[in-house]
Formats: sequence, C-alpha cells, structure tokens
Amino acid sequence: MKANQKPSVRLELDDLRQRLQEAEETLDAIRSGEVDALVVSGPSGEKVFTLEGAEHPYRVLVESMNEGAVSLSDERTILYCNSAFARMVGTPLDRMMGSDVCEYVPAEDRDTLGKLIRQGLHRSVRAEVILLPRSGDPLPTQFSLNPVDLEGKPSIGVVVTDLSQRKRQEEAEAAVRMRDEFLAIASHELRTPLSTLVLRLGLLERHAQAGDLDQVKTSVNRAKDQTERMRRLVDRLLDVSQLASGRLQLELEHGDLAEVVKEAAERFSEDASNSKSELHLTAQKGITARVDRFRLDEAIGNVISNAIKYGAGKPVAIELTANDGKATLVVQDRGIGIPVEDLSRIFGRFVRTKITHNYGGLGLGLYIARQVIEQHNGSIRAESRSGGGARIVIELPLDKDTDEERKV
Repeated sequence: MKANQKPSVRLELDDLRQRLQEAEETLDAIRSGEVDALVVSGPSGEKVFTLEGAEHPYRVLVESMNEGAVSLSDERTILYCNSAFARMVGTPLDRMMGSDVCEYVPAEDRDTLGKLIRQGLHRSVRAEVILLPRSGDPLPTQFSLNPVDLEGKPSIGVVVTDLSQRKRQEEAEAAVRMRDEFLAIASHELRTPLSTLVLRLGLLERHAQAGDLDQVKTSVNRAKDQTERMRRLVDRLLDVSQLASGRLQLELEHGDLAEVVKEAAERFSEDASNSKSELHLTAQKGITARVDRFRLDEAIGNVISNAIKYGAGKPVAIELTANDGKATLVVQDRGIGIPVEDLSRIFGRFVRTKITHNYGGLGLGLYIARQVIEQHNGSIRAESRSGGGARIVIELPLDKDTDEERKV
C-alpha cells in the first residue's frame, strides 16, 4: 500500500514546486513592471491586485462623487463622464460619451470654453462656466482642468463643481448687507427731516404763544417743507417695494413728452434756485408717446434732481428731441461727474459712488428711474461729460402716429 502511494506523493510535490516557481516568476514580473498589477505586503504575506482590481475602488469613488468628473480629448470630445455630470446637464449618461462638451454651455460661451480647454492641455486651469441643462435653469459651475496622458494621447481631466448653492449663499449675504446699509441710510435720511420738524414745531409753539404771526408763518412753511421731504422719502421706499415685487403697474395713455418734461423741470425749479443752479430747458413740440404721466414725471424728476444735487451750483441743461422713431431726453450737468467704473452701477438699488457718499440720499432715485423707463420699453444710460459733469440719456419709443407724421 505504501509503495503504491510514493509515486502519487512525488507527483503532488512536483506539481507544488511548479506552481510555486510560476508564482515566483509572476511576482518577479510584477515587481519589474512587466505585468500591470500591484503587490501589497501585509501580516498574512503578499497580496496581488491586478490593474482592474486596483482601479475598481477609484471608479466607485468617482461615480459616487457629488462633483462631475469628465475626461476630454484634445478635440473637446467627452471620453468619459460620471453620473453627477450627466445629471448637471440633464442628459442620460449613455448619450454623453462621444459628444462635444461645448454642447452643454450657452452658444455665446462656447469659444471661451474652447480656449479654456486648449489651455488645459498644457497646464492646470480653473474657471467658472455656466452649464445649460436640457431642461431647467442655467447652472453656475467651476471647471478645474488638468492635462492627462491617456495611452500616449493628450487629454484633459475635468472636475466640475456645482456653484449654485454657493451663489445663493453669496446672494443672500449680499442682500443682508444691502438691507443693513439701506436701514442705516434710511434711518439717517428720515431722522434729519424729522428732527428739523420737531424743532420747527417747538419754535411754532413759542411764536404762537408770543403772538408773532410772521414767525409762526415761517415756522409753518419750514415744517411743511420737512414734512414734504419725509413724504418723498417714504414714497420712494414704497416704489422700491412695488418694483421689487412686480406690483408697479403703469397706466398708459397718449401724452405730450414736452409737457411732462416741462412739468418735472418746474417742480424742481425751487431746488435749482436754492442750489444756485439754472435749469435750461429745450424741448421740441408735438412729441407724443404712450406713457404713464405720473410715473414718467417721477423718473425724469429723479434725474433732474440728481443733476441739481451733484451739479456744483452750475447750469443744468435739459434737452428733448425726436428722431428715428424714438424720443431722446438728455439731462446734462457740469458738476462732480461720474467715475467711468460707476457709469453702469449707479442705476442699482442703494448705490452711491465714492464721490457721492458725502451728499446723503437713499441711492434710489436713478434705480427707480431706470425701472420706470424700462417698463415704458425705453432705455437710460449715464455718460461722462468731457470737461466735467455727467450726462443722463433717456430714450423712449414714439407714438406710431407721431413717428409717421415726422416721416411725411
């Protein structure tokens, strides 16, 4: 029986020696880099992970990321992307491979993204990119691009981060700052006429007791002025509230623009006189348009008021003309002017430039003017005036009848 087992044992030993030799040769090949695998030494000995096994956890990690992950060719073709990026652009994952990544951004941004990709072939770059999902609102993201060598071919690895939450947080923080600034400005602006009103009422009481009718009349007039100032401030706050909520409704009718401009200028003639400014009005007659006279008067008045306020006591020119189907109103002063970097932002809410901080005000006049003008399908812009001062240009569409009469 033992004699019969010896050949079998020898065969088993030979087989084990052969398998051990093969294992050692495999390990040597792995260590020398001849085979794509990984050898990890541990308490229980050496473990071998093939390339496929080593990459699997990374694929799982990439697929579970909240960020989008994309591999691009040098021709902007998507070679790979994870589910997160497919969700960002609202496209099934199986339709993403082989498509041009620029398909998922607005048309006007595609050249910019193309330049960014060309840079990403050579160095790490980062930029904010708007994605345009198949359905839904545009999505703000950040693209982080890095050059990658893929089987000897130049390609790009991209990590796409959704910035919408951060943008919302930034907007909320900006709104809080704006609110705090507004409350500070509003409380200051309302406190000034209120304090003056209280003072005038005290003087009125004393003059009335003394029977000095002239001083009583003066105090009453001054008190009325401060009350009117407070009313205007409150009206502006209500206008902003209505504009922000979309509740400001225009009551349009055919109106003579020259009359509207003239009435607005007359309303501020006393303010101009107190500021030692002269208002010079030139207006073509017969210019009509569909307007809300009350709101348009308010908008034009805000522009004239600003010109007087910052006009440094110099003349303010107001000119109304019509041409090519539109009316153009130019209000021009010779005062402190507007810095070039502030020409567009002065029409924002609660905006005051560095050079106007000492003048007071809520920073709402031009904001309200822009909203009202735009609701009339018009436009308003600010221009720097050579030699100092500023120009505010308002354009409004003419009545069709008026436009046709001018073409005859």
